[in-house]
Amino acid sequence: MGIGFQVVSTPWKRRMWAKPSVPALLREFQRTYLEALPEPVLRERLQVWQGEHGATLAWHPAEEGLSIELLADGSLLASARTNTVGPGYHAFLLDVLDRIAAQWGLRWRWDDVDDEGYGDETGYANGRDLTQLQAEMAIWLRQVAELLLQRRDAQDLFVSMPIGPMPRIGGFVGSPMGIWSEDRFERIAASEAEALAAASEFFPWWQPGFGADFWGGLARVGVWCDVNWVGPRDQAERDVLRRVLDSDRRATAIDPRRALEAEVRDELQWLLERGAEIELPQREGPGYKRLPTRHALYGGPWSVEVPGHFKEHELNDGNNLQYVGDRRAVYVSSLSIAAADGSLPPAAELLETANRDGPADLAWTQDEILAAARWEKDAEARVRHLYAACAVDGRVLLLTISDELDASREWAEAVARSVRWAPPEE
Repeated sequence: MGIGFQVVSTPWKRRMWAKPSVPALLREFQRTYLEALPEPVLRERLQVWQGEHGATLAWHPAEEGLSIELLADGSLLASARTNTVGPGYHAFLLDVLDRIAAQWGLRWRWDDVDDEGYGDETGYANGRDLTQLQAEMAIWLRQVAELLLQRRDAQDLFVSMPIGPMPRIGGFVGSPMGIWSEDRFERIAASEAEALAAASEFFPWWQPGFGADFWGGLARVGVWCDVNWVGPRDQAERDVLRRVLDSDRRATAIDPRRALEAEVRDELQWLLERGAEIELPQREGPGYKRLPTRHALYGGPWSVEVPGHFKEHELNDGNNLQYVGDRRAVYVSSLSIAAADGSLPPAAELLETANRDGPADLAWTQDEILAAARWEKDAEARVRHLYAACAVDGRVLLLTISDELDASREWAEAVARSVRWAPPEE
């Protein structure tokens, strides 16, 4: 459930000797888009994904991107979902489309396309009424609140977040701007005025333009979604810290009320200055990567929970996965097994085969899963490994969970016991 726009243009007529093409579209799209971004620190964030018929451009950490496709008749199809970032972003993308229309010699057909699903769902493209645009975004938020309140028993719900590993938030709903309580969503659902007030906090970019609201929202999304809360392990993580601090500095210079909390800013600066000696996130504070995070392995149906700051690596052409953070690691491999007649070996048989190297130190069950694990020391490397096997009929997940020799066994055993199996729907 989202809100945004989808619109077709009149045919794109280039110079007499130059026909529209996807490479030309990509080149001109990127050039025009960069012109709309006012700061080098924003232009350097722009990412480009080229497809068979067009391209998608994105730069804001909470956006899904603006896509433009070249249709067979030479017209363009532009689309974006804007509720992940907010009214300011919606207005910005309309400015980009205005620039494209003016520079490329075409017109966006906001009014004269009859096909269902086309147009601007907020009405902003025709009226350019910011108040109405913000009201439509608040209405969308209220509708989302009503839907989520029907799922009160669910855990770790997220709105406007990308599909991928999700943290165990311990709250009602997570969004790019933070964690929201059930009580707050009840008030949003109950009152139009409350929904409008909350929307200015929910959306990272509420006011149009590149003012304090924009920079403050950019910093806060970075705090919650991008920062790993450990000392930077590579240049990319150093750049994330610098960008968040720079966004906060710009917001504060325009309006100090948009600044990050002093303790958050101090922690960011501390991480940047102290470097790799900070191996573990502090437990308290904003940021999803401080939290245990569930990863769907190989796209599912297996999943496991590891610390949020761990990095995922694909090994052996994607056949194995490794999650690494501080001095700990989790190595994963998965096997699917079937007999010649197509029958699936029972979980107990597979588990017995997986454990043939030695007796198990612990065993457990979790729904359909039968599991066992054994400890092994590597005194020379001062590392201890927990070798775990989790089996269901026809499937085995093997884990090697490594930690320092003198560390508590609690963490590794908790990771092994966090494995879940969600059987595919038939």
